[in-house]
Amino acid sequence: MARDKPKEPGVKRLLSLSLGSNALVLREGVERGLQGLNGVVDKARNIARRAIAAPSGASYEGLETDANSPWLRRSFIACVVLPFLVSIAYFGFLASDQFLSETRFAVRGATELIPGRDALAASGLGALAGLNVNQDAYIIADYIESRSMIDDLAREIDLRAIFSNSKADWWARFEPSEAPEALLRYWRNAVQVSVDAASGIVTIVVRTFSPLESLRVAAAIRARCDVVVNQLLVRMRAASIERAEAEVVVARDRLAERRTNLEQFRNARMLIDPRASALSLGETITQLRRDLIDVEVKLDSAITSLDSDAPGIRELQGNRQTLIGQIAGLESKITSENTTLQTTSGALPEYDQLDVNRNLAERRVMLAERLLDNARADANRHHIYLVSIEDPTLPESSLFPRRAGTIMIVLFSALCLWSLGMLVVVGVRDHGK
Repeated sequence: MARDKPKEPGVKRLLSLSLGSNALVLREGVERGLQGLNGVVDKARNIARRAIAAPSGASYEGLETDANSPWLRRSFIACVVLPFLVSIAYFGFLASDQFLSETRFAVRGATELIPGRDALAASGLGALAGLNVNQDAYIIADYIESRSMIDDLAREIDLRAIFSNSKADWWARFEPSEAPEALLRYWRNAVQVSVDAASGIVTIVVRTFSPLESLRVAAAIRARCDVVVNQLLVRMRAASIERAEAEVVVARDRLAERRTNLEQFRNARMLIDPRASALSLGETITQLRRDLIDVEVKLDSAITSLDSDAPGIRELQGNRQTLIGQIAGLESKITSENTTLQTTSGALPEYDQLDVNRNLAERRVMLAERLLDNARADANRHHIYLVSIEDPTLPESSLFPRRAGTIMIVLFSALCLWSLGMLVVVGVRDHGK
């Protein structure tokens, strides 16, 4: 009578079914795990047998009965076998293939240099200055992971429909009825962004349930990054020019105020320029003093040759008094001991202050206008652009989930947790005995 061929265990029969493109890898990994199961179970039994042994020397049969107790088998099945079978069922039959599309680019262009950049480089901390140079790359990376990116892409593609593909498994796909916050969390898991601090290269990896959808989303992200870079450049140019224009407006307003103050002073004192008026008065007084000297010389000559009542002498004396009065009147306009009188010398300090303030305001306007011209020139020289390192790729095969590797991780983790739990239980029982 021919011997019946032994039946395969339930797990092997399960593995004999088709698992798609990962069937061979999955089966080999699971079989290696099954081969090690018996050894792990035997080791656990030996550990429990040695730990449960009483100091008084219990019989080996009692220990064997305790090591093979139902609770030990049930705990092993519940903590190790069941998660292992569930992982096989999900990753082997239910988990949907997910495709990765990758794109890489660098953000280049003129940026604001960090103060003390040369000193940082000399002290060996040049990497800190490099972080400032690559600040535009970090701005782009933060934008990709923000809700603004989702809202901008929603005008072009339906992300909810892409992530809630009906062909995807229920665990991995997105529920389209969930709130925008849930979509943002799902987006950050589906789109991975990284920035290399040294080179400033931005790497984007998009994961969806279709190769074409992954390529489509990656290309849309790349296009939106170009738009954001252009907007960032426009804003930086506008900001620098607006600051310079604001300085010009402030300087011109201050100059107008200084000129108004000077005009009010002139109207109140009825003087255009006290300094020029004092100079003109001084010249007039000098000329009058010369005339006075001539009259006095003539008067002295007339006194020696004519009578004191002569008409010529009286005329010269009259001219002399007139000149003396004119000189005194003009000198009182320049300076006077009477503080109530408005003199040119009294107006000079206030006028000088007002004139200095006006000159400073005029120079500030000139400087602000020059800075505005420089800001416009710098804005025209300032450029930010994306340098494509790798265009969005079309995935040819699924790289996620890693079925065999994930199943082995589940098995190893379950065995470790179960072994740790058994050690704790055995230690507690040994302490109780």
